[in-house]
Amino acid sequence: MPSKQADVLVGRRYLSRGYLDQALELFARNADVVATADWSLLRDKLLDRGRIQDMVRVCELGHVPIPSAQLVARGDKALKTKDIDLAIDLFELAAADRGRWEQVVDVLIEMPDRKRQAVAIADRYLVDHAEAPAAVRPGPIPLKKAAHSKAVP
Repeated sequence: MPSKQADVLVGRRYLSRGYLDQALELFARNADVVATADWSLLRDKLLDRGRIQDMVRVCELGHVPIPSAQLVARGDKALKTKDIDLAIDLFELAAADRGRWEQVVDVLIEMPDRKRQAVAIADRYLVDHAEAPAAVRPGPIPLKKAAHSKAVP
């Protein structure tokens, strides 16, 4: 049976030649002996190919940080092309700033069928729930039906 180091060495060679699935398989099987630099390189190559889910898995397995700056940049591009779902996914992974979430809400309100999603995004990322709510005025008083009495001649 080959050693873990042999698997990792072969995984590196796969990675250097662009065979990302094979490298991922060998690295995942031997995660405890794979160097951080190898995980980082695999993460970057997966991101370059747009394989976001695999990239996130590599970050978890290899204990390497998610490349937030690159994800935000991709999210910005997706927002410009109105690929709103991709932009939201990328911004969530990257823990995007408030300005980005404001842009997402602005794009969502231009889409009539996305009003509820705009409200949900605003509630999740733009509303400060720790802040004391503004003075709440009482709601409207319901009107009572007036009793109509008919005059009997």
